[in-house]
Order: sequence, then structure tokens, then C-alpha cells
Amino acid sequence: MLRWRWLALIVAILLATGTCASLAEQEAARENALDGLSSAVTEANRADYDFTDRAMEYLTFIGESYPDRSESESAHDAFGDWLMAELEACGYAPAQIEAQPFSGEDMFGDPVQGRNIVLTVPGRRDEGQIIVGAHYDGTGIGDNGSGVALLLATAAGLAHVKPEFTLKYIFFDREEEGKVGSRAYAGQMSDEAVASTLCMINLDALAFGDFCNIYGGVYGDDYDADYIAVYEDEEAPQPQPEQLEGYAFAADTAERLGFRVYRPEDLDGVFEANGRGMEPEEAFFTNPWTYAHPAPQSMEFIGPSPTAIGASDHAPFAERGIPYIYFEATNWWAAGTDDSMSYMGYVETYDASKGDGGQFMNTDYDTLENLRTLFPGRAEQHYRLFSPLLSALLLAEA
Repeated sequence: MLRWRWLALIVAILLATGTCASLAEQEAARENALDGLSSAVTEANRADYDFTDRAMEYLTFIGESYPDRSESESAHDAFGDWLMAELEACGYAPAQIEAQPFSGEDMFGDPVQGRNIVLTVPGRRDEGQIIVGAHYDGTGIGDNGSGVALLLATAAGLAHVKPEFTLKYIFFDREEEGKVGSRAYAGQMSDEAVASTLCMINLDALAFGDFCNIYGGVYGDDYDADYIAVYEDEEAPQPQPEQLEGYAFAADTAERLGFRVYRPEDLDGVFEANGRGMEPEEAFFTNPWTYAHPAPQSMEFIGPSPTAIGASDHAPFAERGIPYIYFEATNWWAAGTDDSMSYMGYVETYDASKGDGGQFMNTDYDTLENLRTLFPGRAEQHYRLFSPLLSALLLAEA
């Protein structure tokens, strides 16, 4: 996930993508399509599509073998090469695995080059695709070794399953420098590809947080910028959450799998009523802050529930009108020790004595050793929720 101290710079260098009129015309049809989907994964068979054990193996391997994967270009390239080799070892044909080079600008306006790694799995249908991605740059085991591990484990586990819709597994590069890889990929998609994409699923920072969260939806005319100004002008109209079909699809699917889901209406006002947030449990949560019950501070950086700020790889797809589903583990109710970071999802645990005032992402505390010693069993617990849900979303059926 992008470093918070850089976020103010993003506004000044936003990519001028815009949403095509043809995509707006497709929105209602796509919403109806998502609303009508079921899945090959059910509560009865979800254990067969739970790839937690393999995800933990990958997470351990990444933490032990590639802890400094972005400290140098050689280490970064070696990790990308390993990803492609591992996908082939999982049973995919070399023709299905593509390294897509790109060039762009980082958040400072400096030139950046990288490569996205794309695995394509054709579906039974001639039309319709689902994109799922995780960024592989950075050195954190949580941010984002945890997302890469789950994405790889899912690709491995579903290698011999024919999905109904074409699946695009994408390992994005250069997210930490301004979502450069995801912007490049989303920007080159044709209008037809955009219109045929049911949703984009983003996996980022799944390991350390107290709560497992699902997000979806946008607000304002420019999703990547409007989160800065949502609460600054009390007289301005408050942009309402839109494009919520992805979130609804994920939340409904999770409930059909037998998981407890706390939706915006379940969380609205909890903090104000109790003076604190809820206790962690094995369930799916979301951003709890709404216009009626905003965060105690720093609210100018937060969009209304169940949205998430445009600080990860889902944002460029949302900007093109593609519904997103975003998996993340954090704690929106945690204050930490830095007022400027409180209550916005960047503090991952109530216990401010751990990490940097409760924060691990984008700090030197984001290591496999800290995950093991400070939160034993937590990553596995999170994967037990996220893994079967991801499988169910990818194996959606009309």
C-alpha cells in the first residue's frame, strides 16, 4: 500500500484517465449481472477451496527467501522471475503467463519502468472476465507479501478448474511508487475489455490487522482525488457512495459461505455509542465511518463506508468504471500514537505498543519475524476467511 506521507503528492500528479461514456452505458447491465451471480463454491464445499495452507507456505518462503525483494533492481527482477516460474510450476502453460513491461511516472513525476505479470485463464464463456491482483513490489511481508501469497496459492489451487468467466491474475509492479503498474494496465484496456470486466479484486496488506475487511464503491467525480476534499467544505454536497455492486457481491457471497459479515449499517455509530470500536472476531468488517458518524479526526482523508481511499491498485480500475472488491486487514477504530494517522485504517492494531504505534505497513516492522512473534496464527486465521471467499468470487456462475 502507498506510503501515507506521499498521499498528498498524489493529488498533484493524478493520471488523467476519465470514464468513457460507453462504460457508463454498461453500468446498469453489469450491476444486474453481478447481482445475479452464484458460485461453484458453497458453504458445504468451501473447505475444498480454502488454500490457506499453501498461502502460508508461500508467505513463509517470500519472507525467508525474498525479504529485500525491492531493495535493488536485481532482487526485484529475481522475485518477478520466480513468480513466473512458480506459475508455470503450478501447471499453467507458458503462453498463459505474460510479463508486460510498462513505463510511466511515479508520484514525484520521475520516470519509472516495470513489468506486470499476467496469468490468463480462459473461461467457459466467450465474454466476461474477472481481474484479481496484488502488487509484488515493496519489501513488507504484510504489505504486500501476504497478498502475493494468497494470489499465488489461489492460482495454484484452481489450476485444474475451468472457470465460467475468464480470469486475469495480475501481479502489479510499482504500486508503492504511485500505482504505476495498475495505472498502466487499466489505462491500456479497450472500452470493450472494460465493459466485459465484471469486477476487479485487489489483495493488499492481509496479515497484521485486527480485522478482516472488504471494501467497494467510489464517491465524487474523481475518485482518486475527491477523498482529500470530501469533508473539507461543510457547505458542499457530500458525494454519496456509488458503484457498490462489487461490495454487495462480495458481502453477499461471504454470507452464503456461512461467514459473519458486518456491513456499513451494522457498524455505523458503534464508536460514538461505545467510545471505542468492536473487539476483533472471525468475521468480515469494512470502513465504519459515515457522514452521520464520522471518524473522530482526520476525516478529510476518508470516504464514506464501505469505500476505501484510492491508495492501492483498485483505484485505476474504479476510475474506468469497473466495480472493485478490496481485501485488507487493518483496524479503522485504532488511534495509535500519531493523531495524524488515527482512525483511517493505517493503524492496524489496538495495541499501540506493537510496531510503530500499532502500524506495520510501510514501516521497518513489517517483517515475517514480527508477524510470527507478535501475532502468532493471525495470518493463517485471516487466510481462512479470505481464501474461500476469493475462490468463490473467482468461480462465479451465471
